[in-house]
Amino acid sequence: MAAGRRRPEGKHYILLALAATLAAAAVVTVVFMVLSPARVGFTVTSATSHRSGDGGLLLSLTIAAANPSRRAAVRYQSMFVDVSNNTGPTWTNWVRASVKTAMPLVQPERNVTAIHATVDLVGGKWAEEFTGKKTSHGFGVIVTTMARFKVGVSLTRLYDIKVSCGPVDFFAKHSGTANCTAA
Repeated sequence: MAAGRRRPEGKHYILLALAATLAAAAVVTVVFMVLSPARVGFTVTSATSHRSGDGGLLLSLTIAAANPSRRAAVRYQSMFVDVSNNTGPTWTNWVRASVKTAMPLVQPERNVTAIHATVDLVGGKWAEEFTGKKTSHGFGVIVTTMARFKVGVSLTRLYDIKVSCGPVDFFAKHSGTANCTAA
């Protein structure tokens, strides 16, 4: 062996392995932080009702989906909107709304996107009971969506997002609004 040069000992290998593990953990942590989902928020910004052409009742609502993130776009794969009345136990009487905004929907960073949905209630006793003869002012709305977040060229896993909004008033003199919270 050359003079002044020692052969690596076991402790050197252990220190090298610890340094490599620490570096790998740092890389994994940074990747997970970068690919973490953005915080999206939902609000019912408009809720109205009017007679449909077949004598039924059409409930219309607009949901604002807010993406305040500076780094992540949102790709909504699918979205379901359910409307529940307050004339019976909560979420016992509900109707699935038709989402009129095309899916999948890509929402860029720092953006608020309007999502439109309608519930077409056929006229008759059931529609009157569901709406409390148009006197019910406390409807509930559940928004369920499947979304991915895009950071740069990377897509995150698919997230199931569910929020509850209410009370929503379709029969107010002015369009009803409501905040949404995680369900």
